[in-house]
Amino acid sequence: MKTKTCEICKIIETTLFRIQIKNNKSWIFVCKSCCSQSKTLEYYKYGGTWKGSSK
Repeated sequence: MKTKTCEICKIIETTLFRIQIKNNKSWIFVCKSCCSQSKTLEYYKYGGTWKGSSK
């Protein structure tokens, strides 16, 4: 399985969520916990799920 690091809490995961949390239109990958916490932010936008498949 491939892994990536959450850009907020730095935990390594096999599934991350692509979100925007600032008005600058840049996307970041975050874990499920950080994604849930970010949903209340003014500029929150969900952009998809990244899964580290073994392919």
